[in-house]
Amino acid sequence: MKNSKELYFPPGLNLYVGDHHNYEPLQSHTFCIFASIVSNKITIKNNGEWVSVNRHGPNTLLFYSSGSAVEIAFPEKEPIKTITITFTRDTVRAIIDQPDVLNGLDTGLPFLYLDETVPEAERYIHKLAAVFDQDGPSRFETYITLLHLLKLTLYRTFVIKERYNSSGLLKEDVEKLYAIRKILMENSHLTIKIAALSKEVGMGQSKMVKLFKQVFNRTIYQFAQKAKVIKAKDLLNSGKYTVSEVGYMVGYSNMTHFAKAFKKYYKVNPGEYLKNVLANKI
Repeated sequence: MKNSKELYFPPGLNLYVGDHHNYEPLQSHTFCIFASIVSNKITIKNNGEWVSVNRHGPNTLLFYSSGSAVEIAFPEKEPIKTITITFTRDTVRAIIDQPDVLNGLDTGLPFLYLDETVPEAERYIHKLAAVFDQDGPSRFETYITLLHLLKLTLYRTFVIKERYNSSGLLKEDVEKLYAIRKILMENSHLTIKIAALSKEVGMGQSKMVKLFKQVFNRTIYQFAQKAKVIKAKDLLNSGKYTVSEVGYMVGYSNMTHFAKAFKKYYKVNPGEYLKNVLANKI
């Protein structure tokens, strides 16, 4: 990792913050949580196949084991800032009493888990990314934040995931639900039409609506709104567009509605957010 800084905490919990990330094989007993703070155009390579993660928007969280042999590629000539957390099974055993999680952390069974970050995780990620800034968090605050993000990631990966697997859903239904999520993220500028979405994935409307809410804990319309504001945040981060232009680009014709939706997720209106982006580019 170029221009990176590290912090090490017991037992076996490490944080790396930098502006670039080069793939380095992890030790056989470690696990890694990786997040890109600025760019959302990274790709990952797993088992010989390159997969784009930009459909998830910035702050995509990648959680993988050493045996998964992940490579990460970044776009050239773009600002990059990343955080990487490495830890061991003993780390988890020391901080969380959850047998299901420990069973999931089996070094003999390589895994890769790609997740959209929830607002709570985003707050942790950005706080960790600022640890070496002049007004960044203290070492103690950083350690507590690391533990919170680690527990949240483990819970979402193993506990919630297992709940879905044991809920009686057919594998093909789960695959269709994730296909719907992908469609929503890739077409955030479009108005969602339940009938068309149902036809595209081959699932009945009532069943689709019910199961989507069950698995992702929000309605299709709520998820679509989140996809719009994630895309809007990405466009604002580029500094190339006005607030109105961004609003129209993600499908809003009413800027008041756009501002209200953006502030709901990011606690600041898009005008203030863009002002801060432009100020930091000077």
